[in-house]
Amino acid sequence: MRKNKRRSVLGMALIALLLFMTMTACTGTGGKEEAGTNEPGPKESGTEEIKPVTLTFLSAWNGGGAGFPQDQENNPVAGQIREKTGVTLKLESITTSEVEKLNTIFASGTVPDIVNAPFWSTTGGEGQVIKKAATEGQLLDLTPYLDKYPNVKRLVTTGIAKDFAEFDLNSPEFEGKTYLIPTETPDGTPESIHNWNYGLFARGDILKALNVKAEDIDTQEELYELLVKIRDGGFKDIGGKPVIPAGTMWNGWDYGQFLAGWTDYTISDYREVDGKLIHWTQSKDHEARLLYMRKLITEGLFDLEAFNNTSTTANEKLTTGKLAVFGAQPMLADLQKTLYKTNPEMQYELLGPMKNKSGNIRTQVEKPGRSGFPVLFLSADIKDPDAALRYIDYVNSEEGRLLAYFGIEGTHYTMENGIPQWIPDVKKQFDDNPDLKRDAGLNYLPGRFIGAFSSEVTWPTPEDQKTEWQKLEESFSARMPIQIIDKVSASYLAREWPKYQEYIDKTSSLNFDEEFKKAFFAASDEEALNMLHSVQEKFRAAGVEEMAEFVAQKAAERDDVGF
Repeated sequence: MRKNKRRSVLGMALIALLLFMTMTACTGTGGKEEAGTNEPGPKESGTEEIKPVTLTFLSAWNGGGAGFPQDQENNPVAGQIREKTGVTLKLESITTSEVEKLNTIFASGTVPDIVNAPFWSTTGGEGQVIKKAATEGQLLDLTPYLDKYPNVKRLVTTGIAKDFAEFDLNSPEFEGKTYLIPTETPDGTPESIHNWNYGLFARGDILKALNVKAEDIDTQEELYELLVKIRDGGFKDIGGKPVIPAGTMWNGWDYGQFLAGWTDYTISDYREVDGKLIHWTQSKDHEARLLYMRKLITEGLFDLEAFNNTSTTANEKLTTGKLAVFGAQPMLADLQKTLYKTNPEMQYELLGPMKNKSGNIRTQVEKPGRSGFPVLFLSADIKDPDAALRYIDYVNSEEGRLLAYFGIEGTHYTMENGIPQWIPDVKKQFDDNPDLKRDAGLNYLPGRFIGAFSSEVTWPTPEDQKTEWQKLEESFSARMPIQIIDKVSASYLAREWPKYQEYIDKTSSLNFDEEFKKAFFAASDEEALNMLHSVQEKFRAAGVEEMAEFVAQKAAERDDVGF
């Protein structure tokens, strides 16, 4: 009954709308759709019947299911989206390698309807696998649909570094076709670039016991001395077992934070050393980096399982205070509902920030647009591509984003002066138990479906409504502000090198980082250095030095190239 009454009301509105469309068509201004608009999806509920559709969705991120609600289909947000789009998603995630999973679905022909996966480049890793699948016809060409779905079209053009857009997102091998929809991209303004706050974080109670100030630890030497003190200090986790002085999250993410002293503000694969351009694989710094990590490992200062940890084991170590120091993001979403509740005295503090080789703080380096991000793509075999695109378009409309971030108006939030405000009781429940927010469906959309947007910029949280965790996260960002380099990455110049493809073919099976990590566990420093030099020699044999010379020549011909 309610539906029929609604239709009668909407029927009058539809007549008025048709009259208006006829008038605007006569003036030549009707039907205009531009990227950058925030129109609701093209087929809202009530204007016509929408056929119910169930689609499969894969989050191809190791541990990517942490934000999934327990009830995937009937949580409040999913229900509202289904009412608007007719689409129900069946969510799947992985706890294994992203590259391995992508290779498996493409090799077996079992590509889910919608996939979100990492896309950092088309020359290696997940991006290379995705590009290959696209050129082999396993991904749906989205080009014919873009004008129909303006919010999707906005995502493929906004907040993306211009060189990355030209050479990777729209690889020349795609021959003008669009296969990928970026997510987690900024809205085109510097303020909307998300700061991930990567760094080293140390348990506060241990620092206090050692009479060490977190901000005083900002060099490799000071970090080593701190870890020795922790190892010898007899500190325990919440279960009374000895702590591990240092470690990471799953698969060694992000052990690089322990090597900040050999980093710099870079946007390419090339480094200027003594007036000469070299490829990053040939840097002498790798020897010092390798020996430093070996010292941490052989002296019992670093988690021996760090590079094999699953997300489950890594989270267990994190949330029990097992890791005295960890390198990654602050991990507040996990810690605020576990360790920080049971043992607030153990709250981790940001060390430093650590200094890089130039003496500046190590922090996030970005170009005006983002280079590398999660992407959505659709299976070439999807039976109803319009349903998938209708879903993506809707959640990226103004209405859909409000739903994704704040839920149901009147139930979860109210609007005040155009800014959504949590209903106090709801906010308290979510603050006290973040799982309630997750299960309301308020965690899984922003990271995997929404792009060209910043909730912090569009809906800044009033100071008096920020949680202590928001304030803590912001304090990290204030100490590690993003560095923006408005240059074209020198890496793209290499693609003009006549032997570039030959080089890519020769190095496609080489994994520098994996060989580097294997050397951590060599029997001796000499053997470890030999392993390092061996992989460096393989890159030289493939022509990496000649390629660097070519890039240097090309870079000298223009003034907009950054290294």
